[in-house]
Amino acid sequence: MESGYTELDVPKCRYCEEETSMELISKQELTPEVMAARLKAVSDSMMKNLESAYQSMPDDKDLMGDDKDAEEEMLKLLAMMQKLRDQIHNLELKNPDEKENGE
Repeated sequence: MESGYTELDVPKCRYCEEETSMELISKQELTPEVMAARLKAVSDSMMKNLESAYQSMPDDKDLMGDDKDAEEEMLKLLAMMQKLRDQIHNLELKNPDEKENGE
């Protein structure tokens, strides 16, 4: 499971909310580069999970129950996620020392 905690968070299970112990796996300073990499990893994971959900959909055409085709809705969702994922992967970090518009 992907998760991120800070040293200020109480260690607890995200499912049952029971307090638990946690083991430090990695520690990084929070920088724009780290955040960009995290966004890319999360969007990749979300796309993979949606693709897996699409592949495992049952053949029941009335899955959504309101005259919507579940497969068509899932394909729309996959297209939207692909667009978002592409936008995230094309993000460019700006140097904070450079002023915009030639100022």
